[in-house]
Amino acid sequence: MPVVLVLLLAGTWLLSGALVTGTEPLIVAVGRTAVCCLVLTAVAASSVSGRADLRRAAARPGTVWLLGLLGFAGYAAGTLLAIPRIGTSLTNLVVALMPCASVAVGALFFGERSGPRRAAGALLACAAAAGYAALGADAGDLDGVGLLLVAAATIAFAVYGFLYRARLPGLPPLAVLPVLLAAATCLLLPMSLPALIAHPPTPAATGGIVLLGAAVYAPAYLVQHRLILLRGPVFTAAVQLAVPFTVRLGDWALGTAPAPSAAELLLLTVCCGGIALVAMRRERVSGAPLARSWDAEGSGALPHDRRSAPHRTGFRRRDPR
Repeated sequence: MPVVLVLLLAGTWLLSGALVTGTEPLIVAVGRTAVCCLVLTAVAASSVSGRADLRRAAARPGTVWLLGLLGFAGYAAGTLLAIPRIGTSLTNLVVALMPCASVAVGALFFGERSGPRRAAGALLACAAAAGYAALGADAGDLDGVGLLLVAAATIAFAVYGFLYRARLPGLPPLAVLPVLLAAATCLLLPMSLPALIAHPPTPAATGGIVLLGAAVYAPAYLVQHRLILLRGPVFTAAVQLAVPFTVRLGDWALGTAPAPSAAELLLLTVCCGGIALVAMRRERVSGAPLARSWDAEGSGALPHDRRSAPHRTGFRRRDPR
């Protein structure tokens, strides 16, 4: 599942980067969101249980509008407006720092504890990303507004991950996503309407937007939200670290960027190591697997409880009389 997510997200960045070069970014944002919403709604509404879940998700309007703003409207607008300013690879690299943002957001607002390992990993990844940004990988001159837009979008999605897991854990992603995407479309449409009137997309761009929303974003969102529920927002965000490598190689293969330099590869590797520390799970102590397997057998006693519960060992103590 993580590999599938990486490939799908890399596809979204490559196709989005190609579309925003000739189309207004907000048009791409609202178009892909609306198409993805229609596709997922049609799939969810094809069954009785799916329609019931859609109604349950729509019955929480406050949560729907908040998550639609943070996770979709704000995120899409921020990242797509940043791409023309700082380039696809640099935008994607800042987004890949979402594990660090998730650790900070979780610690500050959701009571998630972050140990020294996670804090060190976050600092290491941020330092590597700053070095990569200083190189101006594919952006030429760095643009402060572009970096601010993508940074705000990254933090917004980090908050979204925790809120989604906390407020909508009992509903499947296929039922939640259409409702959230519908709210996001309503939020993005007023922002993109002037651009739609002044510079309507060409037929080729329209086809690309439909392809982006239906064939790439729809499955990517489903896999992403499934991982958030199963492994949490920090792990899901950490998986995305592999995306800048894929996007950078994709840009090179498409001829839109030169081959990665040794410095770029080194900094990306360091960034990978830092976020790996953020996502790494703490290993169990040596006695834990034994205790877990002993308890799973139905005895209800841990190994150190054997002397206090001799009847559970299978041996009977001889009566001294």
